[in-house]
Amino acid sequence: MKPGDKIHVRACKTDGTVYRSWHTIIESVDADSIVTISPAGGMMQDHARGSIRMEHILRSYYWYDKFYNLIELFDTQENLVEIYINIASPPEIENGMMSFKDHELDVSRYPPKAAQLIDEDEFAEAAVKYQYSKDFQAKMYSAAEEALELANCWQAKPSPQFS
Repeated sequence: MKPGDKIHVRACKTDGTVYRSWHTIIESVDADSIVTISPAGGMMQDHARGSIRMEHILRSYYWYDKFYNLIELFDTQENLVEIYINIASPPEIENGMMSFKDHELDVSRYPPKAAQLIDEDEFAEAAVKYQYSKDFQAKMYSAAEEALELANCWQAKPSPQFS
């Protein structure tokens, strides 16, 4: 895997069921993380809604040792619109495919406003459905607190350029 390579990303539920997938381009990769970029207009497959055309330009950061991933969303005029963080497992990469398990808890920030913890109701439902232990729930809330701080301090790079 190297910058410029295409990779298939799969967002999964805790049980491994794929609920969303898309193809993206590797912007950078190192020992700690992989960063991908996706143009507006690209297609995303959503289990519930079918094929969806992405409205925003995306830059996504996946860290191998963090229980979250961060997405910078830019409008088509290259303005940063939102910073979105999924509380999720670190990514797993196999056979040109990257997967992560989304644990339903999220952080959203619409600059210049402060970041907010969202989808706590979905996390509570998932905790019951997937029988999250109290320790696991505490670990995810700890990751969410770290993600809130990260979102509030995050300095987005300029919008990705596509040729």
